[in-house]
Amino acid sequence: MNFMYFVKNYSYSPSIIEENDRKTILKSNYPCEFKESSKIVLYKYNANSNKTLLFIHGLGTNNLKYLKWFPEQFAKNGYNAAMMILPYHFERTPEGYKSGELFLSTTKNEVLRSRFEHSIVDALTSINYLKNTFSNNIYLMGFSFGGFVSLMSAAINNEIKGLSLAVTGGNFYYITWKSFVTKTLRVQYEENKECNPKRCYEIHQKYDEYINSLSNSNIEIDKAPMPCFEYDPSTFAKFIKSPTINFRALFDIFIPKKSTMDLYNRLQCKKELYSIPSGHLTSYLFKKRIFNKTITFFNNI
Repeated sequence: MNFMYFVKNYSYSPSIIEENDRKTILKSNYPCEFKESSKIVLYKYNANSNKTLLFIHGLGTNNLKYLKWFPEQFAKNGYNAAMMILPYHFERTPEGYKSGELFLSTTKNEVLRSRFEHSIVDALTSINYLKNTFSNNIYLMGFSFGGFVSLMSAAINNEIKGLSLAVTGGNFYYITWKSFVTKTLRVQYEENKECNPKRCYEIHQKYDEYINSLSNSNIEIDKAPMPCFEYDPSTFAKFIKSPTINFRALFDIFIPKKSTMDLYNRLQCKKELYSIPSGHLTSYLFKKRIFNKTITFFNNI
């Protein structure tokens, strides 16, 4: 019998389409109907080091200069670094859509799951490319949705040396019904009657039981009490082996406090948590603090 597993039914082998000193384009191993998102875009910063950092940004339309600051700083401080452009973002945005729009344009679980799968398969493919290009000592850092992708990638690839998660979280009950950014999804749920806060809360009473039943990160598709359990970052948290540093924004209306703490409390690895006196987007004002704490944490692993 052939089992279907989240992410693990796809190859992570890198195939180079185009490459120069600052940018690499790889073939995405995840099947995609949009040609723009069928290629992985990596911005690279070579520090001639034996340590390499992959940075994964969040959802939205913020400019690349803003996002590149972190990998640039890592490269200045002795880490090879790269930033992966998420599928459906920036130059990977399909014609007729805004950057990131396709992630929140549907309430169908199979489509939402495919968006997550696509991102994680691309991250794992990028990790293998960076190993081949630079070194086996790979560190991951993710902001917001990029934190979702980074954590789940690290749960599947247990060789990640260190993990930094900024203004991110888990548990879709909190993210779907308590977050400002998912208002679009809530409106769609109300219109098509697929879900509501009461039903979601009741089914999430089975969430701990589902997580406790898992012995590894082989998550079978269409087996959970609720489909979103299968691609929730909190589902993968207990499989993280990498030492992990976490940052939460005290006034975050995008990732609620309970979401951040749900994910953090499920981590069973070496971990640290720092609070930032900001909102979600204004956490960037504390970028130097986040960077300094992260690189100190990584250097001491």
